[in-house]
Amino acid sequence: MASQAELATVKEPLIQIGAMPYFAPATNARRLLSDSTVLRISNALQSSLFVKDVIHAFSGEARRVVRRAALRYRNRADDLVIQEGRQQLHRCSYELNLLGKSLGEISFMRNHPFTGDEQALFEVMLCALIYPLRNALLYERALHSALKDPLTGINNRASMEQHIEHEVLSALRHATPLSMLMIDIDHFKLINDTHDHPVGDAVLIAVANCIARCTRDSDVVFRYGGEEFAVILTNTKSAGARLLAERIRGAVEELETRAGGAKVLVTASVGIAELGAGDSKVDLIERADTMLYRAKFRGRNQVVGADD
Repeated sequence: MASQAELATVKEPLIQIGAMPYFAPATNARRLLSDSTVLRISNALQSSLFVKDVIHAFSGEARRVVRRAALRYRNRADDLVIQEGRQQLHRCSYELNLLGKSLGEISFMRNHPFTGDEQALFEVMLCALIYPLRNALLYERALHSALKDPLTGINNRASMEQHIEHEVLSALRHATPLSMLMIDIDHFKLINDTHDHPVGDAVLIAVANCIARCTRDSDVVFRYGGEEFAVILTNTKSAGARLLAERIRGAVEELETRAGGAKVLVTASVGIAELGAGDSKVDLIERADTMLYRAKFRGRNQVVGADD
């Protein structure tokens, strides 16, 4: 069963004590923490700008203050769930708010009930958490935004450069296959010239969503630039990449995009490349790009790989 603090809310800072906002809990719980403990907690929470690290550090400090306490953090707005320790019987939960903005919900769990003093300790500790957590959330949101294409919502070229570097190194180190698709919408300039750019944007969004629907969870889709997309397929040889490429090509051909009263039918050309021994990321990208241009040269709306 949940404790009496199930619906408790961490309130706005009422008093500023040193560098730590103090939430003035109903008891004198702050006296239960020494100044050195408060300083240690504060320093631990400022060691990273990633939410998972901040919550992990906070969980460790919480367990030092209240023994055997597990923790669960949930932020619906950012689709985040972080759990430190197993689910347990008794729970004490707090909704975190700062300046009217929700930072998520944090729950402490244990197999026997928390005392009033322990709940008050949690409230004091949350004072030290709320600003580092806010900063980490803002940082990760900015990072996420910088790696997404603003029109289609999929990963952008900068994100691809980071991802492919990691995947190529991993594939070479572990001798696992890695493949890449380069996809280009056929005659896209004609679509823009005939129907204007808002219709062209609608086509880009529809094709991006179509590609994403065709891929597996392990595949990563990017907007490479303009009307060109890329897909990185981990642990996949060229034969498996071809199956996916044909599925994408067929799905795009069946798309009917409607925008501004116009119905637009499109097709796509696809190039396939598989990472070879000793290849770099540049080699993989250039080979996929070469195969794409072969598909264009041969008449478009087709898939071409090294075996064709």
